[in-house]
Amino acid sequence: MTRIANRDGRAYSSQLREQQAKETRARILDATLRVMAGGIASISIPDVAREAGVSVATVYRHFGTKQALLAAVYPHLADRAGLGQVPVPQSADEFREMVRNIFSRLHSVGGEARVAMAMPASEEARRLQMPNRYAMSRRFAARVMPTAAKAEQDRLARVLIVLASSSAMVLWLDHLGSSVDEAADDIDWVLRTAIAAAPKGKKR
Repeated sequence: MTRIANRDGRAYSSQLREQQAKETRARILDATLRVMAGGIASISIPDVAREAGVSVATVYRHFGTKQALLAAVYPHLADRAGLGQVPVPQSADEFREMVRNIFSRLHSVGGEARVAMAMPASEEARRLQMPNRYAMSRRFAARVMPTAAKAEQDRLARVLIVLASSSAMVLWLDHLGSSVDEAADDIDWVLRTAIAAAPKGKKR
């Protein structure tokens, strides 16, 4: 039997291990979404390990803590949906297009993932992602309402986070029967109404 030279063999082995680790991590995160979609109030590492077909130790080896696992759920879903390709909006027009893209891409990942994001078990994952989401929304609100008071910019930032959330998407698409474009139009209307109501002139 022909042996691969040590250096090449080590490189191949390392690449194989990295690929296996990546696949195991993705399998664990997919299992976490399925557990979330089960309707329970909270999730446990043993539940996730059982669903993923791996040991509890394997889950901890990849994520360290339950908090780290939950913090990785939204980035994993975003990666599956290709949300990294959606540009950060710079205007109201771009915000509508961003919402349309996000809802369309999230809709494409399947009902299970959408349901998981709206279930009680995903609450902790949402909370862990909220500081970053709020900071981005706050910067956008300041950009489109530059003359508004800080409190009004903060209010708009909070409203937009709620309206553009995965939970809101489930309500629009699955419960109200709206299309992606109708949902984007509704959110766009709210945004433009808020901008029109903002004070003109110097920022207070």
